[in-house]
Amino acid sequence: MAVGSILSVLFVAIGLYLTNEANREQQRLTAQGQITDRFSKAIEQLGQAGAEKIDVRLGAIYALERIMRDSAADQPAVVDILATFVRVHAPATAVPTPSRSPRGSLARSNPPVDIQAALTVLGRRDSARDGTVGAGDEDPSPRRLNLSGADLSGADLSGADLLRANLKGSHLLGADLSNANLANANLGEADLKGADLGHANVRDAVLLRADLDGAILEHADLRGAYLGGANLGGAHLIRADLSGANLFGADLRGTGLRNARLGCARTNDDTRLPAGVVRPKSCS
Repeated sequence: MAVGSILSVLFVAIGLYLTNEANREQQRLTAQGQITDRFSKAIEQLGQAGAEKIDVRLGAIYALERIMRDSAADQPAVVDILATFVRVHAPATAVPTPSRSPRGSLARSNPPVDIQAALTVLGRRDSARDGTVGAGDEDPSPRRLNLSGADLSGADLSGADLLRANLKGSHLLGADLSNANLANANLGEADLKGADLGHANVRDAVLLRADLDGAILEHADLRGAYLGGANLGGAHLIRADLSGANLFGADLRGTGLRNARLGCARTNDDTRLPAGVVRPKSCS
């Protein structure tokens, strides 16, 4: 009798467990289905063109942000969609030399509202959830936010998470990148004239042939950055840390380097330093 009672209880417990597992799986499928529906609707709204649809596109951008927060598995897709939206609708094209105010700062023009909204969402995402690329025998590597070749002139990217971002060839004239995380980012051939990178983390970033004329880099962390062939004429590098940076062929004439750190920065005969600045000693 006792054995029969124990078996009955055991069978009931197993039944309840299987029922709960089935309910959990059903809830998971339902939740995934709801996310899929929200995703499809947001994509449809994001594609609605025209100035009269700006509110619809803004709603879609913030809906995608909510999906990204609710579902880590969907973040890579959302990031790719928003980055593509920016690149397609704000491509970097040839632009005239920007005008300067009497004080020498660049005249700023802000990006369209929907482009700025997409940049804001991308800049405040958790990049640790971007996922990896690489399959088979390849070692997985972190995914890179791709904003290459985009016109981000005048954009507000202050404090943005742009870790490892691909910004090659982008226009960032007068953009606010203060306190942004640009570590390991690719800014090769980017137009950063008059941009504010004060207190930004630009460590180990690539700025090959980037134009930083008049850029603000005060207190910026440029340790190990590659600035080969970059134009830093008129840039403000007060208290910036350029330790170990590669300055081969860089033009720093007219650059403000007061209290900047140049320890172990690498230079060559083509590096143009400001008058009176002693060429840093190379380190082994």
